[in-house]
Amino acid sequence: MSTNIAIIIGNGPSRKEINLDTLVGQGTIFGCNALYRNFDGWDYLVAIDDRMINEIQTTEKKLPGKVIIPPENERWESAEYSRIRRRSNAGMNAMEAAIQSGHNILYCLGFDFILEGDISTGNVYKDSRNYEPHTQSNGEDNYNRVKYLEWFANKHPEIKFVFVIPDNTKTKQLISKNIIGLTISTFLDKLNN
Repeated sequence: MSTNIAIIIGNGPSRKEINLDTLVGQGTIFGCNALYRNFDGWDYLVAIDDRMINEIQTTEKKLPGKVIIPPENERWESAEYSRIRRRSNAGMNAMEAAIQSGHNILYCLGFDFILEGDISTGNVYKDSRNYEPHTQSNGEDNYNRVKYLEWFANKHPEIKFVFVIPDNTKTKQLISKNIIGLTISTFLDKLNN
């Protein structure tokens, strides 16, 4: 199988350490939600929350790529995973879209729910439109997201999931052979070589 790289950009604060413009041309870029506000280098933008969908659909800004709005049924965790279907997140839907379009190496940035500490519940758009305090994730949300991510990765053993994380930061334990952690400094070195 040939290598087909996708870069999935989540909105956790850790992604602030990366100049997103340096990612253009490194793989197909899948962004999430409000990313379009301050970065135009994405190929696909995924949104699953009604208010963000409305914001994207009514923006006067010219959008450079294709917007993916999954059907309502696909905005929830898979019924195959659990009868209790929690709301998913745009990052998971972006991973699914990347896999469906033939990508087999997914570099995931800003997926801070896998990190330990306060950073895990942050968002670069915190307190802006559609990111008010009642929309913020919490520790329980993150626990559930990690468990769903493990299931999802194990369901796709042929895919390599590479999570780009801040140097000297601990992650929650993820039990899947195809999930790899890569420090931001190593990732940036890789991009520059």
